[in-house]
Amino acid sequence: MSFTRKLMRGLGVLWGSLTLVFLLFSLVPDPARELAGQNEREEVVDAIREKYGLDQPPHMRYLQFFQGLFPFSIQEGEATWTGIDLGRSFVSDRDVADAIFQALPPTLLLAVMAMCLALFLGISIGLCLAHAMGSWWDRLILGLASLGMSAPSFVMAILVSWFFGSVCHAWTGLSMTGGLWEVDPFEGPSLAWKNAILPALTLGVRPLSVVLQLTRNSAAEVLSSSYIRTARSKGIGTWRIVLHHTLRNSLNPVVTAASGWFASMLAGAVFVEFVFGWQGLGMLMFRALERSDLPMVMGCVAFVAFTFVLINTFVDQIYQLLDPRVRAS
Repeated sequence: MSFTRKLMRGLGVLWGSLTLVFLLFSLVPDPARELAGQNEREEVVDAIREKYGLDQPPHMRYLQFFQGLFPFSIQEGEATWTGIDLGRSFVSDRDVADAIFQALPPTLLLAVMAMCLALFLGISIGLCLAHAMGSWWDRLILGLASLGMSAPSFVMAILVSWFFGSVCHAWTGLSMTGGLWEVDPFEGPSLAWKNAILPALTLGVRPLSVVLQLTRNSAAEVLSSSYIRTARSKGIGTWRIVLHHTLRNSLNPVVTAASGWFASMLAGAVFVEFVFGWQGLGMLMFRALERSDLPMVMGCVAFVAFTFVLINTFVDQIYQLLDPRVRAS
């Protein structure tokens, strides 16, 4: 499939996601009345409707939202940069784009830490298991991986927070909750890197389980191929076979899983951030859903969906670097 077709398919996914969320929130009878309160005067409710454009029909609000996604305005044949306009929050009256980009770094930090942990441990353990298939510790680790893959993220978050932050607090020194920044009354705000350990560990459990099993199965298939047997017959060492042949040819399914998981972490961090009190994109989306804040929810969904589209569109370029057969086809 060509790059243009992949891009168009990704844009279709983005459009469908945003349209579905807009239609769901359009079922709310009167957002302005909900924001103002049931006992507020009708004049105040009308002012809220006019301020946020809720007095317009749904199709006009739908078109205005998608118009704000385009950062250029064309006037007299010339394109002018206007920036992305996602509207303003119904609750806090903040610019949605500014709120998202302010909440993004903490969530991005968690996603990067969790994915690095999952890739390093998953690939390393998966390669070892491929050389010891059928052994008792192969079955044990696969059982633990299946358990970690099936456990819901909010359950894992509660268990990890309780065990490492409460039961083992004397040894770990980690807190059950905490954000990236801590404010000291005398020294002011400071970075608290240790608070990222437990939520990153929780986020990394499920992708670690997936990467481990994919690496094991893919590496086992590569090890049984003819060119690996030929390399062994020539006297090439085990480590050289693993690094130069097995590893590189086993990474295609891992790249697919890692790309999807990294993008999904931006959305899947909602419950994890809520349990650990981590102030990021997940917490922002949770509060917006709780308060029926349509512009903030639409902005978060647009950002996450765009991340999915961007990663899945360019992941084929990584395939071509890893596997010459893809480049030849």
